[in-house]
Amino acid sequence: MNCQSLNETAQAFQELLDLIITLRSENGCPWDKKQVPETFHPYILEEYHEMVHAIHDGSHGEISDELGDLLFLVIFTAYMFEQQGVADLKDVMQGVVTKMIRRHPHVFGNVEANTPGEVVDNWAKIKASEENIRDRESLLDGIPRSLPALNRAQKLARRASRVGFDWAKPDDVFAKIDEELLELKEAVASKDSRHIKEELGDLLFVLTNAARLLEINSEAALNETSDKFERRFRHIETRLREQGRSLEQSDLDEMDDLWDEAKGLEKRDG
Repeated sequence: MNCQSLNETAQAFQELLDLIITLRSENGCPWDKKQVPETFHPYILEEYHEMVHAIHDGSHGEISDELGDLLFLVIFTAYMFEQQGVADLKDVMQGVVTKMIRRHPHVFGNVEANTPGEVVDNWAKIKASEENIRDRESLLDGIPRSLPALNRAQKLARRASRVGFDWAKPDDVFAKIDEELLELKEAVASKDSRHIKEELGDLLFVLTNAARLLEINSEAALNETSDKFERRFRHIETRLREQGRSLEQSDLDEMDDLWDEAKGLEKRDG
């Protein structure tokens, strides 16, 4: 990035900040003035997921738009904290710069890290030595409960694996999957809804660990399967619509046939 681009980026950031300051000012927007950081949680989560969707399926313009929405909310939240005297925006930015430089000694220092794995190992060691991390009471502290459930499960298990609380290899966890599946079937047979929920949760947790040991992100894997389900189900709707019929006018056997047709088209198209 050349000097002109840097200046233009700095100017654009200042314009964004000026906009937020105006919205929060005495003569600004009544809705924006009323907000507090706690009320912004759902908006940030919503915009984050819209950004991820755009990155996965959107055009360049849509990606830029969603990134802008998320950036706006993050800066807006930071400015609200500044107004409360909790954290100065300048200190927030300088703090993260300092932290990232400290966690990249292979770039800004004399530490060698030639592979992504070595970078991750160094990152974990440096992070563990930092004061706000070092003073935690539990190894599991700092993993937000607000994370998507599959991501949270993988993070909890990955954190515990640092001290050897883990299966040695994927084959070991497969036996646990069989065990949890059997317990779920027994719970279903008992017709105890609370027990069924518990055993289903156990099975899902073990499955996320299988994904972790196979070096697969369970959230991403399930999202891809959900995309596949949506794609094939939409094919069923489209084919029935071409015949002048609705889903309600079809039956399971016919829908299964159209599902298999969708699978065949996917295989043909690679």
